[in-house]
Amino acid sequence: MSQNESPGETSPDLSMACVYTANGELEANTIRATLEAAGIPAVLQFEAVTKLFAVNVDGLGAVKILVPEDRADEARSIIETPARSLEPEE
Repeated sequence: MSQNESPGETSPDLSMACVYTANGELEANTIRATLEAAGIPAVLQFEAVTKLFAVNVDGLGAVKILVPEDRADEARSIIETPARSLEPEE
């Protein structure tokens, strides 16, 4: 039914929680990279059709980002925090 991708290491018996549903693989990979940079392992879950069609209609094409349940609140906080500019403020 679904396909998982994860360069990070997660235990198969670890309980996972969905912290975000992205509107495509590009957005999902960006969020996953951000979470993994913060030390939170993340897995993408999506239907195989997502690889074939780059659209999101009624959830078809959506990509779920899963993290270990005990890190879900931390992951949501990171996702909800807007990125800061790298340039110094004047």
